[in-house]
Amino acid sequence: MGDALRFEVCEDDCRKEVSFSKTRVTVGRSAANDICLQDRQASRVHCAIEVLGGSTRLTDLGSQNGTYVGGSRVLAVDLACADTIRVGAAEIRVLELPAGADTREAPLRERPVAELVKELSQERAFLLRLTAVARDVAMERELMPLLNRMLDAVLELTGAERAFVVLAGKDGGLETEASRNFQGTAVDHADVAVSRSIAQQVIAGGQPVFSINAREDERFREVQSIVNLGLRSVLCVPLRFRDEILGVVYIDNRLEAAAFSARDRDRLLAFADQVAVAVANARLFHELTDSNRLLAAARARLEALNRDLRRTVLDREAELASVRARLAGDDPIEGDLRWEAVGIVGRSPAMRRVFEILDRVIESDFPVLITGESGTGKELIARAVHRLGGRRAEPFVSENCAALPESLLESELFGSVKGAFTGAINRRGLLERANGGTLFLDEVSEMSPALQSKLLRFLQEGEFRPVGKNEPVRVDVRVISASNRDLRQLVESTRFREDLYYRLNVLPIHLPPLRSRREDIPILVERFVARAAAASGRPAPAVAPEVIEACARYAWPGNVRELENEVRRLVTLSDSALTVERLSPHVRQGGLLAAPEEDGDLTARVQAMEVREIRRALAEARGNKSRAAAALGISRFALNRKMEKYSIGAEE
Repeated sequence: MGDALRFEVCEDDCRKEVSFSKTRVTVGRSAANDICLQDRQASRVHCAIEVLGGSTRLTDLGSQNGTYVGGSRVLAVDLACADTIRVGAAEIRVLELPAGADTREAPLRERPVAELVKELSQERAFLLRLTAVARDVAMERELMPLLNRMLDAVLELTGAERAFVVLAGKDGGLETEASRNFQGTAVDHADVAVSRSIAQQVIAGGQPVFSINAREDERFREVQSIVNLGLRSVLCVPLRFRDEILGVVYIDNRLEAAAFSARDRDRLLAFADQVAVAVANARLFHELTDSNRLLAAARARLEALNRDLRRTVLDREAELASVRARLAGDDPIEGDLRWEAVGIVGRSPAMRRVFEILDRVIESDFPVLITGESGTGKELIARAVHRLGGRRAEPFVSENCAALPESLLESELFGSVKGAFTGAINRRGLLERANGGTLFLDEVSEMSPALQSKLLRFLQEGEFRPVGKNEPVRVDVRVISASNRDLRQLVESTRFREDLYYRLNVLPIHLPPLRSRREDIPILVERFVARAAAASGRPAPAVAPEVIEACARYAWPGNVRELENEVRRLVTLSDSALTVERLSPHVRQGGLLAAPEEDGDLTARVQAMEVREIRRALAEARGNKSRAAAALGISRFALNRKMEKYSIGAEE
């Protein structure tokens, strides 16, 4: 050791060493001092360090905010190597004293045993609490109870009045995640109880902010929140996890200046490391949960697509077999073979009108709106329009708007970027995947108003923005939509946008219900029997004429879908020929009961026809006489008279 005084000065996160060969060194804010500080908490001439014989003495020169050594305020004290002098937020550490001066370590110098025991007890309590917190972080999955326990420990060990965990949002904002006061309860209005300027400064710089009297601190002279909150002692440290700053831990005392020491800062930094791990773990857990949920949904969709693909392959095989058989025979080919080749069967006048419209629709590139009852084959029509149109070589992408919640449907349609919301990943939406091809939106009436607006913007401008992305994406997609509800009626009740309705309804196609095209039922039954038999790996069984007759009489409220399911059931339960006894009771009995024999004179035949038509109308109207009468073109009174005449009950 030489004859010099040597110190390490730490201020505003800058450290420097200074040495002096003289016996008196002054410290303060004035430039005339040997150690000049910038902290506004320092007086102009704050304190002096003098070499007096065999000791080096620190003397406070009447400063306003006091001089601290080892965490205690002093007026005069002998210094030793490793002592830390605190003036405001600045720290001066004694590195070297002149020869002959007291060189004992500060913690052992002239300190009572009771004081040393108390300090060691405090350090032990701190380490025990920190160990317990680390154990909680490893075991606790719920973030909020864990943060509350951590903040309670911080309040106890630092003597702070209030403690907060403030997290940085992805949009640059701040959100108070947890708060506690010295009474062990949450702070009222926690979002506005902290100085956001201090929190943002720590997040931006990644370094702690420490003020012994924030109201008089020159660094915060322009910060109005300091005055509004009445802050005095403030200590704020970053939540650092790997290379990312997640937020801050913030403690304060609004009544007492210099309430926190450098030791409190070090302890808070140790706690902040554990808080950062807890926050990162909680985020990872929620991201994994969301990812698993999305993965399960994707797996379910994939299984459904595989089922549809298998069904489509069987359909194509059955259709090819039917076409080959008819081409090899002597009977002329009826209907439009082009539409039958893509799975649409129908020779009734109602379906021929649909085919005439489709012939024109496939030659255009405008949006198509397909309406009709559930089960009439709207998606089949949409796929046929794509396969026979000019976009057949490009993708066909479909989505049921009623199958997903609004948040998932938006990202499914328009795509998303990583971080746009919890669990979001970079993914291409259906619009982008359908570029050059066709997008089919089933049940479009179930879209929320917000999504209706976004879809309208795409139809108008040909571009959209993925969720979380500012740059627009332009694609070339033909939109085909479908609904089993009356969109015109929804527009009138303000539940569907009128401007979107007109954008979608450029080329309307209405599919008739199966009860309006009964002539097609025998062809459909034949097609479905062949398909179901192929799926079961067995030859197609013969169909009894009574089965076709019963099916033709039934109203089929579920339309073609219900008929196909009934045929599948019939094929599965039958060993050889399909007989009427195997039909479902509601199909066998819920249609028309047997009419009087039509043998005999003209009067008997007319009566038989009237009975058959009355029963058919009642079945289609589900027993509603007014609707049945309207369908028959007669009054309800006339219908009642005929029902009495032929002993027809309403239950029929």
